[in-house]
Formats: sequence, structure tokens, C-alpha cells
Amino acid sequence: MVRPDMSKTRPESRKYRNPVIYAKELQDEMIQNSLSRKELADRHEVSSDRITQWLCLLKLPEEKQREVENLGDNWSKQVVTERELRAIRRYSIEARVRNRQ
Repeated sequence: MVRPDMSKTRPESRKYRNPVIYAKELQDEMIQNSLSRKELADRHEVSSDRITQWLCLLKLPEEKQREVENLGDNWSKQVVTERELRAIRRYSIEARVRNRQ
């Protein structure tokens, strides 16, 4: 039974952004408009901590950034998560520290 108050069309499927590409877009916006992280956060209606999380993805090794960028953008499912990328970044930092000792 179809309810007359319910839409018959399916909602648009969710699109997921590539975290590295999105972080680069945020960084470009911040530089082009001379914004602080707080001002950028206000513009996107998120916390400045959230902006910091995205921008820290740009500290990943260049090779890993290119690899993730090559996955494209606007995914129908999440291909790689920020959490996974942060773990890679943590691991690369720990490896550098171990190599110095």
C-alpha cells in the first residue's frame, strides 16, 4: 500500500568525497581567500578542529597522497576513510622516529 504523503521517488544516493582531494580544496580556499582555520570552519559550518583534521591529511607522504588522489572523487561508497589515512600518517611518523634512533 502506497501512502499518498510519501514520495515515490528514491532519495539521491549519497556521494562520498576523497578526503585528500577535499583537504586540498580546503587548503586552496583558505589560501586564496586569506582565511584562518576558524574562518574556514565558520564558512563550512564545522569546528576548527575538524578543519585541522582534514588539513593534517596533507602531511601524509607525497606518494600516499598521489595514490589516494588517483582513486578519484565523489564515490558511491567510501573507498578510503580519514581514519585509515590518519593511521598511515601516524605509522609513517613512528617509522621516521625509529629510524633516527
